[in-house]
Amino acid sequence: MFGSVSPKVLLEWTGHPLVDVGIATLCAMVGKNSPHELTLEDLDKAADEMADYYFSGIMTSYNSCVFTMNAYDNPSFSAKSKREYENKVLRAHRFAGEVPSEAYRCVFSGQPATHFIERRQMPLLTGEDVINFYPEGRKALSVSGPYLVALQALPLGGRRVEGKLLVAHADLPEVTLAFARHYLRDNRRLIGLAKAGCLPERDGPSPALDREHGAWDSGKKRPKYPDAKGAKTLITADLNEILRIRSAEFAHQFVSITVYWLSNSGQGPSLNIFHIPAQITRFLSIVSQAPLGEHWSKVVAKGWLAPMAKEDSDTIDKSMKTKKVESVSAGPGRSRNSVLSDLFAVYENGFLDADAAALFIKKHLLRKPVRFLQIIGENTTETGNKLLDGLVNWPLTKIFLKEVMGVDERYIEKVRLFSDRLADHISSKNDKNLFRGIVFAEKPWEMRRALTKAQRNQARDHNNLLFGLQEYLDIFEAEHVVARFDWSLVRDLISIRIVEKLFNSGFFNQEDNRELLENSQEETG
Repeated sequence: MFGSVSPKVLLEWTGHPLVDVGIATLCAMVGKNSPHELTLEDLDKAADEMADYYFSGIMTSYNSCVFTMNAYDNPSFSAKSKREYENKVLRAHRFAGEVPSEAYRCVFSGQPATHFIERRQMPLLTGEDVINFYPEGRKALSVSGPYLVALQALPLGGRRVEGKLLVAHADLPEVTLAFARHYLRDNRRLIGLAKAGCLPERDGPSPALDREHGAWDSGKKRPKYPDAKGAKTLITADLNEILRIRSAEFAHQFVSITVYWLSNSGQGPSLNIFHIPAQITRFLSIVSQAPLGEHWSKVVAKGWLAPMAKEDSDTIDKSMKTKKVESVSAGPGRSRNSVLSDLFAVYENGFLDADAAALFIKKHLLRKPVRFLQIIGENTTETGNKLLDGLVNWPLTKIFLKEVMGVDERYIEKVRLFSDRLADHISSKNDKNLFRGIVFAEKPWEMRRALTKAQRNQARDHNNLLFGLQEYLDIFEAEHVVARFDWSLVRDLISIRIVEKLFNSGFFNQEDNRELLENSQEETG
């Protein structure tokens, strides 16, 4: 980890998530793209900003879950004590040091150490003078000044979510830096709102990114730092936004991300770790761009849930009470998004969950046209077509199958060709029974019966076959399909393509065909 470090280089990436997020935040605070570019003057500037925020009282609730309450908001601290703590910790890069430089090394860099730190300076360490779990039975952890400054920047490079610190660490430092920049903008905005005493009820929605507003401490009668909601949704929404904006930089990168959601509170320290594998980041980097970007944005937009719902919380500890959300509309940091949370769930346990992937396709990529006429009502055909647009999308489904589920492209193409043949048959022969038998099938035998009946009619009436035996086996009975798909997922894939192809051909514009878009029975498959 240590390697050789030039004396002129203050900071290096370490591989430690909390330290690296702090380093990335320092870079973001002074507009630098690499820790190699950071100077002592840059750390001075960052320390000035942190001192202004941390000793103001605005970030008390946030800092208490990162550094404990007594780090920056100790009620027993005099003005002199606060200055001493600021000079020793926030300006550790200028501090002469309390550790004999020849005796100890920084555990993160291998440079001579200048400080001993404990849980007030770094989350999830033990307290001062507690020798358990520190190297060689020491009373604290030895670090060098610049790395201690980086650790103090953690809150600004993460988000306070449901009373805990949420940070993202990627195996590509540029992505870690992108998250730090993203959250630094959020934190600066929220602190600015708190300083100005801005409230959503009084001042209207924040124009920035349509994210959460400032909040009010009714007990102390002053602005407070807001608590975002939906940890998994927030981090996935922000990853989606980062990849959309910086697609040219990250499009061809296979980046995995580890999310740390922790509390250093003395009342209940905790740590939850979530992994976002390269399959998910690769999928998001592709679908956030043209030609799929507009459609993916519509899919995500439909997933936002109303705020103040119980489902908004991603809290693991079920004993914790879900607090009332102060936001007034759904969005990142305000509520949960069913699309993004379901996408997160596909690899939530560290491996592909085929059932979760199938559920994602069913719920979000195949928005089945159940009761769709009730939505269209008495509208014109043009309005109805506009509502139907985006109902299904085969190219988006194809990318999900390939990138997230790892399905062979040759199988995806076979499904498309098979589905196109069925769609052409439905359109040319006006075979409504086949359409219903596939799209609304609730049991495997219902779909098989519809296919065999159409096959039999085609042979009897036109002296040819709708599909061949080998083609059928390749779609439904291939070994790799049986092992990974259930019949309903294959049905959903075929349905997506059939509905899309018929819609694009104008089939549903015909008045007598529009009734096909509603199902008289509740779908369960």
